[in-house]
Amino acid sequence: MLFKKRFTTVDIGTDSIKAARFINDSDLMLEGISLKKLPYESIKDGRIIDEAVVAARLAELLEELNGKRDELVTTTPVNNLIIRKIELPVMDADELAEALKWEAADYLPYPVENAVLHYKIISQERDKLGILLLAVKSDIIASIKSVFRRINLTPSVINIQPMALLSLLDFQNKLDDSTAAVIDIGASGTRIIIGSSKNIFLSRVIAVGGNDFSSTLMEGKNLGYNEAERFKGENGIHLRGEKDLELELLISQAASSGSEAHFLFSAANNLAEEIKRSLDYYQMEYREDVNEVFLTGGSSRLKNLPELITETIGRDLYPLNPFEGIKYKGEKDSKLEEFAVTVGLAASEVLAR
Repeated sequence: MLFKKRFTTVDIGTDSIKAARFINDSDLMLEGISLKKLPYESIKDGRIIDEAVVAARLAELLEELNGKRDELVTTTPVNNLIIRKIELPVMDADELAEALKWEAADYLPYPVENAVLHYKIISQERDKLGILLLAVKSDIIASIKSVFRRINLTPSVINIQPMALLSLLDFQNKLDDSTAAVIDIGASGTRIIIGSSKNIFLSRVIAVGGNDFSSTLMEGKNLGYNEAERFKGENGIHLRGEKDLELELLISQAASSGSEAHFLFSAANNLAEEIKRSLDYYQMEYREDVNEVFLTGGSSRLKNLPELITETIGRDLYPLNPFEGIKYKGEKDSKLEEFAVTVGLAASEVLAR
């Protein structure tokens, strides 16, 4: 699709809305970015609970960027996204759309009538099509549209977050013909995406994110939400001090130590182990390793967390700078990690032209 000269991308996350305004000329230029925090649990498990509040924040943000007249590109939460690779015989577009409904019914935990389906043909060999099938519940899409409709706007494109993140890597020439992993640690959970410029091999949500670290402190040490957030930001997690210190001993300290940092270690260690399992699964399933692993997301800034993940998975992590290769006017927010999906949405649309 062709964009107007300016367009705005919007990422509605669990605890904030991020947006970026671009000029798409000979180069992709960032004209402005903005972030608005959302009240606690106004979005929960990928579902918009308080549409009025979210719509009000969205209106403020677009007003700040002067983006209300732009084409708007947004995304669905990955919590409710289903991705499957399937094979079907070669057929015309109408037949394929009908066949995919029958195929999707085998993979969905709800009736296919309640799903919005999308597909991408990723390969064609003789009489067979390799297809990437995407499905999300229709009420999730409806709630996203409803938030925009409350402020008299309609998004032109609703993309998916895994595609946006892989498109960002592709735009920055970090994929080529290889496979990469992106670990996106957000507020409500952690997304791990493994893919190439043409395919998504794995997209998984790990139910550990920034809010879980805060909740651990709130429950374990009887802290209020703001106190837990402040402590988390200032101290991070407690790593093993000596090489011969047993992991089980350190985890047990979470229950007995007076240091809140020990409470965070157990949750962080669980997250790191789940990331390792995802990488191991891909290697076992596809008989090859990912080329590079990139780290992003607002909660990836938790002190010592990247080091713990690196130690657990046994390989280097590379920070993903969303603004690499993009020209920009003026100042950018210093919290780059939170805008990976936002900028990835722009990259995805530019690459699709």
